[in-house]
Amino acid sequence: MYNVLLVDDEDLDLEALRRFIPWDQLNMRVVSALNSAVSAAKYIDQAELDVLVTDIRMPQMSGLELAKLAQERNKSIRIVFISGYEDFTYAKQALSLNACSYILKPVNDDEVYEALTKVKEMLDHEQSRKQTERAYMEIVQARSTDRKPPLSDVKQTLADYDKKQNKKNPKLAQEIIAYIHAHIHEVITLRNAANAFSYTPNYLGLMFREETGVAFTDYVIQARLLKAQELLTDTNLKIYEIADKVGYRNLNYFSKQFKDSFGISPLEFRRQS
Repeated sequence: MYNVLLVDDEDLDLEALRRFIPWDQLNMRVVSALNSAVSAAKYIDQAELDVLVTDIRMPQMSGLELAKLAQERNKSIRIVFISGYEDFTYAKQALSLNACSYILKPVNDDEVYEALTKVKEMLDHEQSRKQTERAYMEIVQARSTDRKPPLSDVKQTLADYDKKQNKKNPKLAQEIIAYIHAHIHEVITLRNAANAFSYTPNYLGLMFREETGVAFTDYVIQARLLKAQELLTDTNLKIYEIADKVGYRNLNYFSKQFKDSFGISPLEFRRQS
C-alpha cells in the first residue's frame, strides 16, 4: 500500500480527511496525521512516504515549505495541497512544485477522492514501470553478450526493418524508432531518448538492442544515412544541405560515415542513382 502523510493545523479538517476518505479503496494508508508542519518535517526525515496531503497556510512553516522539504527527501513523492485561500500566488507556487492537485476548503470528499485516484494512477504507473525495467534488465543481462554487430550487419538489418518491425517489435521499440526518425535532423543521444520515454539510458539501450538486434547508436547512424540516400536520389539538394538535414554538421564526417557504410561517397552514390 502507498503511505500517506496528512498535515493540517485545523484538527477537525485533519480528522475528516483521515476518517472519511476510503483509503483502502485507493490502496493507501494514512501512516500519520499531524497538525504541525514543523512536526511533519521531522516525521518526513525518518519515514518512507508516497503521498503528502497538506494544508498551505500554517504557523511556523507553510505547506509549501514542507512540500519542498519532502521533495528534497524524495523526488517521487506526490503532493496534494489543500487551502482555504483562493490565492493565485499560492496556486502558482503549488504548480512550481509539480503538485498533483490544489483543493480549496471547505473540502469536498468527492473532490479529494478524485484527486487521490489520479495520484494512485500515477503511482501505479511508476511502480509498474520500475518493476518492468528491473525484470527486463535481469533478463537482458542474463542473455546479453559483449559482441557488437559489424556495420555491414547493421545495414542489412535496417534494410529489412520496415517489413519486420510490426511483427517483431513491441510498442516501445516502435515508438523509439519513430522518435529517431522524427528528430533525424537533430542531435540524438541515448540519454535524450531515455529522458523522452522516462527510462534510464542503460535500460533503454539494452531493450532497444534486444528487440531490434541493433545498438541504439548504430541505428541512429544508419537511419541518418538511409535518409541521406533518399535525399540524394529524390532531391536536388546540395550534399552539404543533405548532411545538415540528416543531423550532420561536419560534411567530411558525413562523407566518411557514408562511405564506410555503403562503400561509395555521397557524390558517387548520386551519380549512380
